[in-house]
Amino acid sequence: MWSFFPIQHIKRVASQSIARLRSMQVNGCCGQSLLETALLLPCMIIIVVNAVGIAYTFSVYLNLTTAIRQGAQYSIRGTSTVLASTVPGADSVSSLIYDNINSSVPPAAGAPTRVCSVVLGLSGSGSSQVPNCANYGSGTGTFSAPQADPEAPYLLLNRVDVQYTITPLLQGSVFNIVPPITVHRMITMRAMP
Repeated sequence: MWSFFPIQHIKRVASQSIARLRSMQVNGCCGQSLLETALLLPCMIIIVVNAVGIAYTFSVYLNLTTAIRQGAQYSIRGTSTVLASTVPGADSVSSLIYDNINSSVPPAAGAPTRVCSVVLGLSGSGSSQVPNCANYGSGTGTFSAPQADPEAPYLLLNRVDVQYTITPLLQGSVFNIVPPITVHRMITMRAMP
């Protein structure tokens, strides 16, 4: 009976394939793709890990910016409702900032933070009035002096500063194109006294 492939044909194809494999081994090109993979795989892993590290740095930076923007908005608007409007204290603004930072990036309980708010009182007089500031966090941060609003005393500038050090996900010189970065973010918003 004839099958789809006659047995003689299968034997001939098998012997040709074995002869081809033997000639490849003699020529030395049988392990070429394995060698190429072994050489390129570490480079590809380093590229992928560094791309993830750069994306992580941008993500932390955006989360920090969002957290202090929300803190500054909360410091000037507070809990405004139809019936009443209360401006929060600097402690509640600082705790909101720390909650927002800690929910999205590694714990930042010691990150230096400064809140300048009208609730803390004013210093200066007339057009040079500025809100007083309160510092939070266990770290030491360097913050510039708050500026007076050009339309003071009718409007004052509330300000929120945060200083945070972004550390890479993986430690080691091969995996870190981006070194640890200290970021200082400042948001200033107008408020009516």
